[in-house]
Amino acid sequence: MAKPLIFITGFLMLCIITFASWKTFETLSHFNDKNNELSFMGSSGWQWHNKSQGLQIKRVDGYLPALRKVSKSKEYASLITITESGSYRGFVFFDQDCEEGAIVSEKVTYADTKSPQIEVLHCLHGKLVYIKNWPAVPTERWRGRVGNFEFNEALNEWDFTPLQKAYLKSVAELI
Repeated sequence: MAKPLIFITGFLMLCIITFASWKTFETLSHFNDKNNELSFMGSSGWQWHNKSQGLQIKRVDGYLPALRKVSKSKEYASLITITESGSYRGFVFFDQDCEEGAIVSEKVTYADTKSPQIEVLHCLHGKLVYIKNWPAVPTERWRGRVGNFEFNEALNEWDFTPLQKAYLKSVAELI
């Protein structure tokens, strides 16, 4: 009678230890993946602005900050800056090497437009990049497609406060 009880207790302990080890590994793996996003495509200097939303921020002395989000698929990173004139500039960097100066273009018709648009990817710093400008804070779902390169980012969920504060501070004048 004692041997089956010892065997059952041992088996349960082994199951608990195995489950705890697996959960610890899973948690550490997720933590490592999130921190690897800060150096996505070899970039450096990024910090978490809102880790739960995946938003990163980069501040460099003498420049206005930038916000970035790495896609869940790890195929691209969306980046938004504010210019010295107060407009917003967006970049989508695809994790695809290219030759500096090369471009990829395609006529694309979207569901919400009737006529085709020419969409272009530029090769910038050795990566394919999609670029767009907005006169004010972007509040849309930003999506695009050129060939096999596609992106979809809900900019209405981004917190642009750090960009706005930095811009207002840069143009403020003492009275």
